[in-house]
Amino acid sequence: MTAENLSPRRVALVTGSAGGIMRGVCVGLGRRGFAVAANFRPARGGAGETVAAVRATGATIDAFAADVSDPDQAATLVEAARATFGRLDVVVCGAGPLLVKDVADVTTDEFRASIEGNLGSVFYTVKPALPLLRAQRWGRIIAFGMTGSEFTMGGRHYAVYAAAKAGVVAFMKSLALEEGPHGITCNAVCPGDIRDTQADRATVAPRSEYRNPTTRPGSWEDVADAVCFLASDAASFINGSVLTVNGGWQGFFAKYSRWP
Repeated sequence: MTAENLSPRRVALVTGSAGGIMRGVCVGLGRRGFAVAANFRPARGGAGETVAAVRATGATIDAFAADVSDPDQAATLVEAARATFGRLDVVVCGAGPLLVKDVADVTTDEFRASIEGNLGSVFYTVKPALPLLRAQRWGRIIAFGMTGSEFTMGGRHYAVYAAAKAGVVAFMKSLALEEGPHGITCNAVCPGDIRDTQADRATVAPRSEYRNPTTRPGSWEDVADAVCFLASDAASFINGSVLTVNGGWQGFFAKYSRWP
């Protein structure tokens, strides 16, 4: 996929993009001619490295501080992105805290923070963006589950996180039914076990990974390319879908899918 596939005038808002895979998503979008509104959580600090990485592609980017688990901050973020770039076309909901803990040890505050951070943040960001996307009758909304979210598959030590991510997938599938007639597609990406979030595809290519039948680890570039495809005109007939990016790893059935 090349930059000519997409209009350089289109603007993508990416939440949770101060680092890791979401930084890579910003870079991928920048490579394809998008202007990028990179969101970061104020408590985490600035997104200077993300801004530098996207500018290195020749794309336009600005960074916006907001905690999207707060509905007021999320709404302000959407409006700030629109005001800065003059429009908004793609919303990538990448923010979401990982919680690895048995239910017996999860506090009420941790539960609420995980649900609000992973599921609530999607609703709070999408809601104020919908009128903008509807008005132009074109839009892309992309959110993130985890491997198995489309099947409501459980994960030991991941109960709350898995529940929130399953909710995200159900939300996106339902939103697709409502927003398709307005020219907006809504899809989910479910990444696999990508441990080195700083590594691109060329870096991981020679490495060995026994957890998936592709036999190499995943990279931020693999996830970014999936997001960019869903954000493109080429994906205009893909709506309410889940694109799993995990090299064939089966999650719950990992014991039986490892290779060799």
